[in-house]
Amino acid sequence: MSATASPFLHAAAALLCFAWAALMLLSRRGGAWLLAAAAAATGAWAMAVALQPATPLSGVPGTLEVLRGATWFAVLLLLCRNHAGIGALAWRLAVLGLAVTLLALGALAPVLAEWTLPGLGSPLLLPRLALALLVVLMAENLYRNAGEAARWHIVLPCIALGGMAGFDVVLLADTALSAGVSPGLLDARAVLAALAMPLLAIAALRDRRRALREPPVSRHFVLHGATLMVAGTFLLGLGATGQALREFAAPWAQAALVAGGVMALLVALSAMSIRSRLRRLLVDHVFHARYDYRREWRRCAATLAAPESEMRADARAIRALADPVDSPAGMLLLRGDSGAMEWAGGWNAPEPQLAPTDQAALAQALGEGAVATHENLPAIMPALWLAAPLLHPRDGLIGCVLLARPRASFVLDDEVFALLGTLGREVAMFLAERRAAERLADQAGLHAYAGRFAFVAHDVKNVASQLTLLLANAEANIADPAFQQDMLLTVGAAAARIKTLIARLAVPEAPPAETPAFEPLPHLLKLATGLHHPVVVDDGDAPAARIAMQPEDFESAVAHLLNNAVEASPPNLPVRLRLRSHAGRMELQITDRGPGMAPAFVRDVLFRPLATAKPRGSGIGAWQARQLLRQAGGELEVLTAPGLGTTMRLLLPRAVACP
Repeated sequence: MSATASPFLHAAAALLCFAWAALMLLSRRGGAWLLAAAAAATGAWAMAVALQPATPLSGVPGTLEVLRGATWFAVLLLLCRNHAGIGALAWRLAVLGLAVTLLALGALAPVLAEWTLPGLGSPLLLPRLALALLVVLMAENLYRNAGEAARWHIVLPCIALGGMAGFDVVLLADTALSAGVSPGLLDARAVLAALAMPLLAIAALRDRRRALREPPVSRHFVLHGATLMVAGTFLLGLGATGQALREFAAPWAQAALVAGGVMALLVALSAMSIRSRLRRLLVDHVFHARYDYRREWRRCAATLAAPESEMRADARAIRALADPVDSPAGMLLLRGDSGAMEWAGGWNAPEPQLAPTDQAALAQALGEGAVATHENLPAIMPALWLAAPLLHPRDGLIGCVLLARPRASFVLDDEVFALLGTLGREVAMFLAERRAAERLADQAGLHAYAGRFAFVAHDVKNVASQLTLLLANAEANIADPAFQQDMLLTVGAAAARIKTLIARLAVPEAPPAETPAFEPLPHLLKLATGLHHPVVVDDGDAPAARIAMQPEDFESAVAHLLNNAVEASPPNLPVRLRLRSHAGRMELQITDRGPGMAPAFVRDVLFRPLATAKPRGSGIGAWQARQLLRQAGGELEVLTAPGLGTTMRLLLPRAVACP
C-alpha cells in the first residue's frame, strides 16, 4: 500500500499554503483567521509529506493529514454557526467530528498497521475516509442551509474545503479497494491544495468585518507577496501539467510547455495592466484606506522636485496626479492672461486644438473646483477620463490636468476625489511658485540691465563732457595742427569708448576665465594727462606693482572719483594720486582740497544710486566705482570732513607673482 510522493510538488504546495495563510491574516478581516487556520494546517501536512515522501499516509504525514481534516471540519462547523443557523446541532456535530478524529489518530498506532479487514483493507484508512466524508457533508449542508445573502461569503470555502475532502475520499477509497496507492492521485492532492488556497484567500477578503488596526506591512510588500504567490501557483500547475505530459505525451511537449509558460509569466509580470489589476483585486482589499497617504505625498513631492534634465515641469505636474490613479497619459491646461484655459504641456499626449466650445465645457465642468469625470468633459484628448482641478489658495482655479483612462478598471469614489483634490492643490502651488520664480528671474534680468545702463549712461556723460570741452576749444585753436591731431585722437577715442559701452549694454558681461594683472601707474598717468586740472601722481614705494582687476573697470572707477575730485578742488590746488603697498594689497589715494563732506552725507547719500547734491549730477559715479572695486575683491573708503577736503582710499587686490 506504500507509494512515494513527489517532494517537489508537496514542498511547493506547502510554501504556497503558508504564504496564502499569512496574506489572509494580514487582511485583518473578521473571519480571516478561520480560513488562515485551514490553509496553515494544509501547509503543515504538505510539508510533512515533502520531508517523508516514502510514507505519505502514515507516521507524521498521516497524523498531520488527520489533523488537517479535523481543522477543515472545525472551520466549516464554525461557518455553519455564523451563516447556516444550525444552533443546537453544533455541539452534536462537534462531538461526532472529535470522535472520528480520535478514531483516525488511534488507527495510526503501529500495532494496527498490519491489520486488514476482509473486503475493506487496512483500518488505517477507514476512519480517515469517514472524516473526509464528514467534511464533504458539512460543506454541502453549509451551502444548502445558508441564506441567499450569506452564500456569497461561504461558497468559496465550501468549494475549496469540500473539493479537497472529496478528492481525499476518492484517493482513500481507491487505496482501500485496490490495496495500493496511486502515485498520480497522491501527487495530485498537492496541486489541488495549491490551487484551492486562492479561493480561501478571496473568501477571507470578502468578509466585510474589519479589524481595528491596519496590518503592519506596506502595500508594496503585500503586492509583491501576492504576485509571488500567484506566480508560484501558476508554476506549480505548470509543473503538474508537465509531469502529466511526460507520462502520456512526447518528451518535447514538457520542455515546450515549461519554456512557454515561463515566458508567458514574465510577460504578465512585466505588464503594467496586469499589475494594476492585481493591485485592484488583492492589495486594496487588505487595507482600510485605499491609499497609503504618506507614500502618495512623498511620491508627489519627489515627482515635483525631480531635476529639469530628467523630466519637464509640465510632465512632472501631470505625473504627480496621474500616478495615483494609474493613468498612462495626460495634459496640463493653465489659465492665460485672457482667462481661458491654454495648453501648457503634455505627457504621452499630443497638443490639442481647443475650440471655444471646449473652453466653455471645461469652465462649466470645473466651475466648483471639483474633479470632473469624462461624462461632463469635451473630447479634447483620446480616452479622456477625468479632469483634476488645480486650486491655488490665493489665485483660485489656475488650471487643470486632464488624465487618460487607466490601464486597468479603476473605481472612482470619494477617497480618490479627495486625494486628487489635495494633490491638485500641491501641484497648483508648485506651478505658481515656478511662475513666480520665472517672473523674479525676469525682474532680476531687468534690474541687471538697469544697472548696466546706469553705468553706461554715466560713462557716456563723461565722454560728452570731453567732447563739449573739445568743441569749446576748437573755435580758438582749430587752425593749430597740433590741436587738430589731438582733436582727431580724442574723437576717435570717444567713438571707440561709446561703441564699447553700447556693446556692454547689449550683452551681459561674462566673467573672464582669469583676472588679468597689470601695472596701474601707466593708467593713472593717462587719466591725469587728459584732465585740464593739475594732478600730482606719487607712485610711492610700488612703481612696478601689479593689481588683479579688469583694466576697463579700474579706469572707470578711478575716472569717476578723479572727476569728482577735480570738480571739488579749487583751480589752483592740484589733486594728488598716491599709490603704495598696504597690508598685502595696493592702496590708491585720491586727495582733493575741496570743501569736504559731512559724515551724514557720506553715510546716507554718497553711495546711494541716483542720489546726488550736484545740480547736473546723476548720482552714479561713487556708487559705480565702489561696485566695480568690490566685484574685483577690493574696497572703497572715504576720509573726509567739512572744510578739510576728501581722500578716497581704493584698496586694490594685488596680483600673485608667478613662480
